[in-house]
Amino acid sequence: MRRDVIVAVAAVAAIALVSLLTARAPQGPKWATHASDDYSFGGYRAWYDLMAREGVRVTRFHNHHDALPASIDTLILSFPQDGLGSFWDRSERDALQGWVRAGGRLIDIGITPSVGRAEDTKGESVLGVDRPVERGSLAGPWASTVASLPERGKLRLVPQPHHNVDVLLRDRSGPLVARYTLGRGEVISIAPASVFENRMLARGDAARLAYLAARPGRPGGTVAFDETIRGDLTEKAWYLALSVPELVALAFLLLAGLLWLAYGLFPLGPPLRLRAPREPTSREFLDAVAALYGRVRAREHARDALTAEAHRNVERLPRTATNLALAVRIAGAAADPVPDDATLVAVAALARTAREETIRAGRNAAITPRRTPSGRAGAGRRRS
Repeated sequence: MRRDVIVAVAAVAAIALVSLLTARAPQGPKWATHASDDYSFGGYRAWYDLMAREGVRVTRFHNHHDALPASIDTLILSFPQDGLGSFWDRSERDALQGWVRAGGRLIDIGITPSVGRAEDTKGESVLGVDRPVERGSLAGPWASTVASLPERGKLRLVPQPHHNVDVLLRDRSGPLVARYTLGRGEVISIAPASVFENRMLARGDAARLAYLAARPGRPGGTVAFDETIRGDLTEKAWYLALSVPELVALAFLLLAGLLWLAYGLFPLGPPLRLRAPREPTSREFLDAVAALYGRVRAREHARDALTAEAHRNVERLPRTATNLALAVRIAGAAADPVPDDATLVAVAALARTAREETIRAGRNAAITPRRTPSGRAGAGRRRS
């Protein structure tokens, strides 16, 4: 038994040793991610550290662009190389533009991926095109600070007609940095994205350009690197997706539930008995029914029905003194109120009397002669 245990331990150790010897080292990204937490060749971690070292408040943005707060002064937007693995659609673009129009400041670097085939670029102030590289000295308002850029790439900016665009830095191939307003905000568009990568930031005046572009527009402002576009997204809480009317309705439901629970825990009044302490007597029951009838005016309806039937019966009677007195009594009963059940019973008895008189008068009526089928007067009897 002891020998088997030793063999098993040796086998497990051999498997672990083989796994360690054959394990491959983690592979770094094969393309430039432009992420502010990427230390590899194509990351922007050096730019992030540069701004923090210069005393700028730096952070990373990981939410949907409709949640961009006003506390962020400047947002740095740089998609991965060739747009690989980017999170971008029409709603995110519109939300970002709305934030800029409200007073935000955007650093737009490189090419922004399209959001669809039918994307309208007529309203864009600056577009990007590839042009042959012609190295030479830099010109523009920022050329006094940024004199040399070792990596410029082929992409150049093209200001669109009828748009007020300030070219801040350019070379012989075209504009490299441009600035324009969008609503109450500002956009700084920069053509080369590789100039800010970790491997390039220490060469030439790339670090000066990075600080000059990303410094906040107001003192003490926050500069945020947009990580949402790389899919590094923190989903919003479910209650943040509700509208104001929905939140108010939810608050009322929650308050009602709390009151219901509080009523169950702490009674707000005397307990309600499900059964009466004693059974009601017959007189109490009749009084309760009479009171119910009195509320709905049931006696008056019954009186009207009885007197109407009595009137129809009296109209069929002969006009004798007794029948005329009965008609007067019925008319008076129809006009008098019915305060109690006894009065209603008296009206019912009067209606019964009229009915009995009608039946009695019909039995005592003379037999009316009628014609036989042959047209002769008969005695009112059937033929045998």
